[in-house]
Amino acid sequence: MPIIQTEADRLISLVDTKGKISAGEAAKILGISPRQVEEWADFLEHHGIINLKLNFFNLKLISKKGQA
Repeated sequence: MPIIQTEADRLISLVDTKGKISAGEAAKILGISPRQVEEWADFLEHHGIINLKLNFFNLKLISKKGQA
């Protein structure tokens, strides 16, 4: 049975692979707008899936994978 992967799943996978990535870089890699990445990232942080850090107008998405 094939596994269905959403765009949000692709974002989670990308963040987990990179460890830390800017919203802009993630948008380029995924072929979506930075605003869409920010909206998904906000949702994912709210649900405890990733961490976010805003530094000088640069939003970083940080993996929680491997953190206890």
